[in-house]
Amino acid sequence: MAVSKTNTDSISLLSSGSNSPTWRSCSYCLNKIFKTSAEFTRHLRDDHCSQEGGSFVCRYGYNGVCTSLPVEGVSDRDYEDHVMKHHAKTQDGKDAGILCGMTPSPLQGHLYRLSLLSDGPAWNVNAACQNMAAILNDPKKGKQKDFFTRTWGDGFVENTTIPESLLLPIVDEAYFTPYLKKISKRYKKSSKKSSVTLATEQITTRSTLKPIDGNEGDLSVIPQTFLQPTFNLSQPDTFHKVFPFIKESGLSHVLGTGKTLQEKLSYYLDLIEMQIAHQISHKSEDFFQAVASHDAVREELGKALTAVKALRLKVNHVDATHVQGSLKVLQRQVARQNYAIVYRKLKLMATVHQTQPTIQLLLSTSDFVGALDLIGTTQEVVQQELMSIHCFRYLSSQLKEMENLIENLLSNEFERLTTAELNRPLKEDVLVTEEDRLTAVLYGMLRQRRYNFIELFKDEGLTAMKALMKQTIVEALAANDTDVERGSMLYEQLKHLNFVSWTNLMQRCMTSLKALLNRIRAIHDIMALVLATETSRQEEVVVTEDDRQRLQQSLKEMIQSLCDSAHDQCGRLLSSRTKDGALLERVSSQEFVALAKLIETFVLDCHNISGHKSMGLRLAFQGQATRFVQKFHEERRSKLGAVLDSERWRQAEITPDIQANVDTFFRSPRPSDATAAPFKSHPVSETIIVRGESYVVVGAALFFLPQLLEYCNCVDNLPTAAPDLLTRLVELLKTFNSRTCQLVLGAGALPLVGLKTISSRNLALASRSLQLIALFIPLLKAHFEERLAPKQKTMIKHFDQALKDFTDHIAEIENKLLTLLSEMAESYLSSWEIKPPVPSVAFRAISKQMAKLHEAINPIWPSNDVQNFYSKFNASLKKSLQHHISKHGVQNNGGPQHGLVTSELIFYVSSLKSLNVLRDDETVEVFSKDLWNVPR
Repeated sequence: MAVSKTNTDSISLLSSGSNSPTWRSCSYCLNKIFKTSAEFTRHLRDDHCSQEGGSFVCRYGYNGVCTSLPVEGVSDRDYEDHVMKHHAKTQDGKDAGILCGMTPSPLQGHLYRLSLLSDGPAWNVNAACQNMAAILNDPKKGKQKDFFTRTWGDGFVENTTIPESLLLPIVDEAYFTPYLKKISKRYKKSSKKSSVTLATEQITTRSTLKPIDGNEGDLSVIPQTFLQPTFNLSQPDTFHKVFPFIKESGLSHVLGTGKTLQEKLSYYLDLIEMQIAHQISHKSEDFFQAVASHDAVREELGKALTAVKALRLKVNHVDATHVQGSLKVLQRQVARQNYAIVYRKLKLMATVHQTQPTIQLLLSTSDFVGALDLIGTTQEVVQQELMSIHCFRYLSSQLKEMENLIENLLSNEFERLTTAELNRPLKEDVLVTEEDRLTAVLYGMLRQRRYNFIELFKDEGLTAMKALMKQTIVEALAANDTDVERGSMLYEQLKHLNFVSWTNLMQRCMTSLKALLNRIRAIHDIMALVLATETSRQEEVVVTEDDRQRLQQSLKEMIQSLCDSAHDQCGRLLSSRTKDGALLERVSSQEFVALAKLIETFVLDCHNISGHKSMGLRLAFQGQATRFVQKFHEERRSKLGAVLDSERWRQAEITPDIQANVDTFFRSPRPSDATAAPFKSHPVSETIIVRGESYVVVGAALFFLPQLLEYCNCVDNLPTAAPDLLTRLVELLKTFNSRTCQLVLGAGALPLVGLKTISSRNLALASRSLQLIALFIPLLKAHFEERLAPKQKTMIKHFDQALKDFTDHIAEIENKLLTLLSEMAESYLSSWEIKPPVPSVAFRAISKQMAKLHEAINPIWPSNDVQNFYSKFNASLKKSLQHHISKHGVQNNGGPQHGLVTSELIFYVSSLKSLNVLRDDETVEVFSKDLWNVPR
């Protein structure tokens, strides 16, 4: 019964809660309590295990590291064994199957494994037994696979997880349910029989032991203190439990009680040795089997050592003959590649190290673009290749500072170059002296996208222009002998210059400004060329298309703005003299025209430079031009009026210069060139030849012709005043026309010059003079039409109206002469009597008056005009004769009166033929054909 009690106590210790196993709670997860070890094992697999490929790594430990499992991982089955051996233990550190240092009985181990089986699938058949290594060496390590894993650890054997076969069917737990129900009953019966048999065997075994002091080898008599795993005599409590009498009576009774204690301890030792001997006798068969297994393992180990030694020899031979050489080649190839990499790196470092001296060398040769490109390339190399080089850690910032320095240097150099180019003496013929350096600076500024160089150059140009104007004015004033107040303004002092000196100053200023603008244009062209070159690059686009268009527009606006500024400077100079009309005081037309030509030339020069019509100077000059045109016209109108009022309407002599000017006027496409063209030597004559036709005119017409040419010259020199000049010229033409008619037809010349009467010769000269002036009107129209703006071309119609007025007045003068002659003939015919003698007094008087008028107009009018005039008079006289013949009742019957009339008509026609004013087909028969057909 004592043995049964021992077994029962052992089983109760397995399930007792006094020694709570470690799987009850997780040491690293809060509030994690587990009812079974299977739940704890599942928790470790889910939360404290990592799978790397096919291996499992335990992370149940401090900082996620398990000290008892290899870091390279184990198979799934080995991981389960590891958890069972090292983590699923009781609190005293022992395996759940080993209690108080005792080897569990088969029943205890079986019950324990049954509990694991009921908790989860972690149990397998291999966990139901132990191998020899576990029994003979260290039972605490649990089951070991073989000798090698025991000696060298679990990591010695390669663990391979065999995958499930696809050919085998999947067997689940439901397949075993009928078997488990049937076997569970048999298991219960078998367990009861085995328990009774085991108890009987234990009783029999205990009965064979020699009793000691009445005790039959019962281990329960041994105090539990000696069986504790923490037994240590150095501890005071443990010492007093073993030697209680020392605490009670001191050392005086040690000798007496020590012997008794020694006998007890000897008895305890005998009990233990009896139990060990019993266990050894019981396990003898296993022991001898283990010894035999040791011998077999030893023999196998010897063979394995021999095979390993032979294998190592072969491996060493292969390594020496085949591997080492190739390996050295590979190693040296790798070393060579590494050396090449290091060499390239060092070479790159050496190149980068020479960056700063190279940049300074490039800057000394004005290669700013090269320096900036080198900085950019070096920055890329440092960022990509040399970032980890410690000695270059400050190189990027140094290069950035150097780039900023180059930008400042470019701005300063550009300002210096432009200032030097624009302010050097204008007498030098070279437009740009440092073109290469300026080009390099521009390329650098474009490379850095510093597009403010156009504004900088514009400011420099304005400054240079103002300085040039001031210097020129100061030099002109210094050369003037006129005393000037020193305190007065610079432009105020210009009023003291005479017109010639002021004009010379104006010319010098314009010449200087033109030279300066040519330099500005040359620099502008360099900028445009550099911009076009940078835009057309293929490898690297420095200037985008939008920036190019914007910069081109800025360049165009810059040159136009500078030309406008030059016009403004000259306009200020002009305004200083033209204030209050001072410019026109004591200034001749030639001088003013010369000034206009000077201004127009400067305007054209600026237009050629900038391609833009600057209007500043023209507008400043426009007011003076208007005043000049008014003065110019008033002078000529007053002179023409005086000449017409003093004209005696006599034939004037034609001097050679007048004839030459008229010839050139009609020969040249531009009438204004007539005054400048050389004339041929002509003798003084009474007629002026125009297009092969002779004109006999009065002196007023000859005086008026140069005035017309002066207006043409004036419109060439003052194109902006073309509308005003046209209006004035048309007014002057109308004045000449109307005044001529007033003086001749209206007899206004009689009281002015003391003429007794206005003769037919006077009328003929006036008509021929008007014809000569009218001949010039189409030429004047064409000349002015070329110089008018498109919106002003409608003003040309005024010339057409003037020409019509001239034609009407010419016809009016001709009608006046015809009327006078017709009235005179009518007065003679009113007293005509048809009787002998023939010709009658009336017809002789008519013939005489016709001859007298012919004598007056024939030298003046061309023969065609004279012939046409007498044809008109002949028609008028025929009508009058019809009336008088009808009045006298003369019939075309061949009677005496008819003969007398016919004789009169023959005399009349003969008189006309003597004057050579009739056509060849004009006979008496033709003349008298319609005289007799008048109804009574």
